[in-house]
Order: sequence, then C-alpha cells, then structure tokens
Amino acid sequence: MLNVAFAQLNFTVGDIEGNKKKIIQTIEKYKTEANVILFPELSLSGYPPEDLLLQPHFWDACRDALKEIVRKTRGSDTLVCVGTPYYELDLYNALVLIHDGQVVGVYKKHFLPNYGVFDECRYFRRGEEEFLVKLNDYLISFSICEDIWYPDGVERRGALSGAHLILNTNASPYHAGKYEFKERFLRARAQDNLCFVGYLNLVGAQDELVFDGRSLVIAPDGELVARAKAFEEDVLVVSLELEDVRRKRALDLRWREASSQTRPLRIITSILSEKRPLRGGRIEESPKGEEELYTALVLGLRDYAKKNNFPGAVLGLSGGIDSSLVACIASDALGSENVLGVFMPSEFSSKESYEDAKALAKALGIRFLVVPIDEVFKTFRKELTKTLEKSEFTLADENIQARIRANILFYISNELGYLVLSTSNKSESAVGYTTIYGDMSGGFAPIKDVYKTLVYKLARYRNKKSPVIPERVFKKPPSAELRPNQRDQDTLPPYELLDKILRLYVEENLSPEEIVSRGFPKDVVYRTVALIRKSEYKRKQAPVGTKVTKRAFGKDWRMPITNRFLL
Repeated sequence: MLNVAFAQLNFTVGDIEGNKKKIIQTIEKYKTEANVILFPELSLSGYPPEDLLLQPHFWDACRDALKEIVRKTRGSDTLVCVGTPYYELDLYNALVLIHDGQVVGVYKKHFLPNYGVFDECRYFRRGEEEFLVKLNDYLISFSICEDIWYPDGVERRGALSGAHLILNTNASPYHAGKYEFKERFLRARAQDNLCFVGYLNLVGAQDELVFDGRSLVIAPDGELVARAKAFEEDVLVVSLELEDVRRKRALDLRWREASSQTRPLRIITSILSEKRPLRGGRIEESPKGEEELYTALVLGLRDYAKKNNFPGAVLGLSGGIDSSLVACIASDALGSENVLGVFMPSEFSSKESYEDAKALAKALGIRFLVVPIDEVFKTFRKELTKTLEKSEFTLADENIQARIRANILFYISNELGYLVLSTSNKSESAVGYTTIYGDMSGGFAPIKDVYKTLVYKLARYRNKKSPVIPERVFKKPPSAELRPNQRDQDTLPPYELLDKILRLYVEENLSPEEIVSRGFPKDVVYRTVALIRKSEYKRKQAPVGTKVTKRAFGKDWRMPITNRFLL
C-alpha cells in the first residue's frame, strides 16, 4: 500500500517565490500522510511561462528556488515530485524527484506539443531517458502531460518494465467536452497496462487558458477510484493497493508475453518509506454542460483580475443578453461589491433597456451608473459631418456611439483602477459585428469564446441559480440600438444558423464547400466565411478572453491578416 498526494494547486506564472512557498507549505502539511507528493507540470515557474523561458536568469531563479525546496525535504522519507524548467546543457520541461534533501532523479518530458495553444518546441529540448523508482516493494514510472497521450509511449514501456503505478503530471487546458474524452482514454491506459494511473492536473487560469483540475486515479480494471474537485484547489490523498497489479498481471498472458519482449527500464533509486494512515479515495462531482462552462468562465475572469491586481471590474450594461451574462460572471468571480455597471443611453436606447439594466444591477447587488452620451454624440456628429460635408446617418455614426461608450468606460477604469470588461461574444467577433475601439474594447473579454446561442443557455443556467436577468432580456430581439428599430438579424443570418456554420468552419476546420454539402445555404455559408476573413484585423486587436471551445480566436487561431487565399 502506498499513499499518494495529488497537489492540484493554482500557481502563478513568474511568481517563483510565491510558487515555491506554496510547494513547501504543501510538503510540510502532507508529508506525514503521503509516501509520494506530486505537483503539476511546471508548477515552480507557473504554466505557461512562454518567452520567460528564453531568459537565462529566469532559469536561474527556478534553479535557486528548487534548491531551497530540496533542502526543506531533509529528514523526510516522502518522495516529492516538482514540475519545473530544468537546465542541463539545454532547457527541459522536467519533473524533479526529491527525497530526504537529495535530487534522486529528473524526468524530462518526451513529447513536446506544438499545436493549438502550445509552443513547447520553441522552448524545450525533448527528453529521452526513461526510468523507474522503487518505493518500498513497488515500481513507479513518471511522465509529463503529452507523454501519456501516446498509447505505445512512455507509460507503456514503464508498465511493461514492471511499473505498478504510472504518475502523470499535467497543465492541461480546459475546453468543453475535453474532460469526458480524457477520462475515457485514461481508463484505457490503466486497463491496457494493468496498473494504476494517477493523473494530476493544474487548476486555475492564465491569460486565455483555464485549467479545470479534476485530477484522477484509475485502477487496473479501469474503474475510477478517486477524483479531485473541478475548478478548485484540492489536495487529493489516496491509498493505493498496488498488490492488485501483481494479482491481475499474474492472470494475464498478454501482459506477460509483451513484458518478456521489452527491455526493462533501469531503476534509478530505491526508497524506503514508512506506512501511512489509510486514506480512502473520494470521488468529487464533475460538472457538465452549462454548469461546467459557466464555472470555467468565472474562474478565468477571477484569476485574470486577481493575478493582475485589478481591484474590480467595470462594464457597459446595455440591457441586452451579452452584457447581462458578463455582469453575472463578473459578480460571481469578483464579488458584487467590486463590479460597476454603466448604462450609457443615446437617443436610440429604449426605455425597456434602461429598466432591464437597472433591474439586473439591483438583483446582482452591483453598483449602477447612468452616463448619457447624447450631447457628446451630437458634438462629434456636428463637427464630423461639417468636416466631411455629409448629412446622411451612416455606419460611421453608429460606430462612434460605441467608441464614445468605450472612452467613458476607460475613463472610469483610469479613475478606479478597474478592469474594463468587453461584452462581445464569439459569433459577433467571428463576422465582425462589433465595433473596433468600441464595444469590443476592454482589458478582458469573458465571453470572447462563447457563441451567441450558448450565451442564452448560460444566462438561463445562471437564472436557475437565482433569477437576476429580467425575462424580457431573453425574449426581445438582439439589437445594438445604434439606429432606430435596429435588429441584429437585419445584418446577420439567424444566430441558430450562423453558429452552426461558425462551429464547422472554425472548430472542425471544414471548407465552405464541405459545409454547403452538409445542407447549409450556399449564399449564407460563403458570406459568413467572407465576413470571417474580412474581420481578421479586428480580432488581432481584441482583448484576451477565456478559451472554452476546441479552437478559440487567440493562440488557437493564427490566420494572417493579409490573405488572398481563395475561400
């Protein structure tokens, strides 16, 4: 029996001193409960450190902090495993194994992801050595994140070399639907290798990425024996009956045959660790659907504001569904007392919009200001129409209203130090139905990666918790209210149709022809793709926002602005 502590913690990129202290405090607290304490991938530096990794003095700071962690383990028989950048002739993404004041091994990540949001080949050299650690009578193999996604990779060779337990440490970003797939393939890894699989994931948010935690332990029969909390810090201590592995392998001729043909990995160290108190595995609830997505958005905003030292947030409240949802997310993330909603009416703003914005603010308990823009707008228009010798009301007159509102929000931001929240959603951003330096402006965009149809679903979910968004907001047609009787659908296809096309083009990478072949109207498909292409320059200047889909407009989407490739 071995006790393993999975330290699912929230670390901050570049806060090496703070991360070090959190690691040491966790070791001190759990060393009498666990034979092994495992920390997330690159926990000492925070993840992802990006181009900090190109600075040698950053490596040095991580090295010095690691030395102190090593010293703090003296006199303890617990094996401590810390993720850190590790320099040895070149830089590696490493898991440093520490026991009783000594570094007993360094596992260097083998498979470096270089797709989607990942750029690890830019920073690290690929590791090559694999090994086992003998702890009491049991063998443990180690891997880092991407390594376990290859079925015949590191964990397979470790298992065939006799490993009873595979420990995999991660900083695996969240997107909707990913957790279910991850749990299925981890069950398969445990069953295929007839061993326990311990999967530790980072929790917290960093810029556009959010990490959901939900660390797992899977038994050799594929059963889930423990799961940590979702989207929260948690230290999961589990007692593992590793003798089960020997019993199952003794009855499995396939494993015996495969292992007999494998050159066993070397055992780099043997450790004796006293028996710890029995700790039964707990299985925490795993949220699904809108609950999961909403929780991710709240964590994304909370960590962005907290880690960048913003005391609160300010946003424009229009009385529409987007700003209503963002206000809810902000209130839940930062506390209602730290959120300011500003209603900025023009001559085109309806009485109902004011009533709905005010009712929402009151229900949430956030501060509410009314700052009319009529006089400023009239002054702008008077001067500009005279200068440009124009009289008709055009798109430029619509957009200047959005830009006036953005200026007001940033003025308040400068005065209070608050973070300006953009309320643009993914559907609008995709086709450019948003004003650059206007409503798309901000320091953070909580629903940047949320389609319009999903905005409504998330708002409904939030209202089930407490009915704060007025029912009328759900029923009235979406409108920017920048000209008389304006409706989104005057310019765009119905959102139900638009969002389906966007998902196929952006996330599934289908060509326009392939989308049309699935029964979508050809004119709508090609017009939508043309709008996506045309709006690239806007998105390049948009604020960062939490990634929650497979492919977000950010690191996932690196299209050139200047682009003449045919649709």
